[in-house]
Amino acid sequence: MQSIVSLFTTYLPYFILVLTLLVFVHEFGHYWVGRRFGIHAEVFSIGFGPELFGWTDRNGTRWKISAIPLGGYVKFLGDSDASSATPSDQPLSNEQRKRAFFTQPLHARAAVVLGGPLANLLFAFLLLTAVFYVAGEPYSPSLVAVQADGPAARAGLRTGDELLRLSGERIGRYEDIQDVQFLYWAKPMPVEFKRGDEIRNAEIVPQFCERTDRNGNVIRYGELGLDQLIRPVVGGFTPKSPAQAAGLKVGDLLLEIDGKPVDHFSRIPELIGDRAGQPVVIKYDRNGQRGEVTVVPEADKATDCNGKEHTVGRLRIRPANVTEFRSHDVFGAMGAGLRHVWGMTTMFYTSMAQILTATRPVDELGGPIRIAKAAGEASHMGWTGILNLVIALSVVLGVFNLLPVPMLDGGHLAMYLYEAIRGRPLGLKAQELGLKVGFALVVGMALVATFNDIKMLLR
Repeated sequence: MQSIVSLFTTYLPYFILVLTLLVFVHEFGHYWVGRRFGIHAEVFSIGFGPELFGWTDRNGTRWKISAIPLGGYVKFLGDSDASSATPSDQPLSNEQRKRAFFTQPLHARAAVVLGGPLANLLFAFLLLTAVFYVAGEPYSPSLVAVQADGPAARAGLRTGDELLRLSGERIGRYEDIQDVQFLYWAKPMPVEFKRGDEIRNAEIVPQFCERTDRNGNVIRYGELGLDQLIRPVVGGFTPKSPAQAAGLKVGDLLLEIDGKPVDHFSRIPELIGDRAGQPVVIKYDRNGQRGEVTVVPEADKATDCNGKEHTVGRLRIRPANVTEFRSHDVFGAMGAGLRHVWGMTTMFYTSMAQILTATRPVDELGGPIRIAKAAGEASHMGWTGILNLVIALSVVLGVFNLLPVPMLDGGHLAMYLYEAIRGRPLGLKAQELGLKVGFALVVGMALVATFNDIKMLLR
């Protein structure tokens, strides 16, 4: 019940704000390109259904906000409906025909259709470029800490190795490893890594893992038994931290726990995981001065990749920030923005292909409720969270609309490709059939996504 209340009180306003912005960008892409070819836009609507308010510009285009804020459309002269899928039966004068959508040459129609998705991708690219130019590009070195007896350890990797390639993907940052983990769950992953000056190759067989985060989202990934190699420096404390209560301070470098060396931060849970409620002696370095404290790790519940719950010990400390920010000039920021948009695009299409081939469960499809929930969660992170969500959803909206499904922009482009190859448009009956099939697919996908959203709310 609390989730449902939060949906309407916290998540919904941010959802409407983000969706309205991205729909405007998408539809303005169609509109702008259409205007470049002299095509007249009769209506530019944000939302569907009855008009709430609007105005007509000097070019005769009706700009309006409609009652149902779940999309939008541009209706060009000569369209039979808002989808621009088929021409209208309305008779047009010779002058009007010059400005109608369906009388335009093939390249013009294709450009108009492509304008919407490209506007979303360009919008995400420009936002990322601006962020990377002003604040720098987040970067974490791909040096890894290897968990004892984990998949990576069994493959022969050691703490301090630097990953270069994983499952065929180039690894430039630790974040790239995480992306591969979310895409590939159980199939063996070839890995290329650097140890000292030597390049080595191995194969890691990941363990499928499913966890639920603090917001109730199910996260599936391939557990590699790898962590980011982080110095064991105290970067902060969570509330009611037993380590803070015992006297540890931010900046302390942990040296030993019960006489065992703390080589890296992820070594800490290995040393105290089975010591919940039992005192441990921690030696540390504080500004060059050695000291030690006795801490009783707090008992906490954890679920392993097999779904078994067990008790573990926690110090309730956070690592020092190891993420660097690479400074870029304008061209460097543009290159970084392009790489990130391309990475999100390939992740989307790979995930969709996995869903279609049943290698990824269909319950990962999310609809408006899940997007609204993500918007609400992002709002708790401030403008940084909102900005990251806008960028991600802009890419998703762009690449989703490029899927070759009738009713979507990609479906129109597929029909235009047929027309370019055959020299004539697809027959009206075939177009109508395609639209019906596309409509069924889109509605079916929406129903599945909404069903998944409702299940998520009721969990």
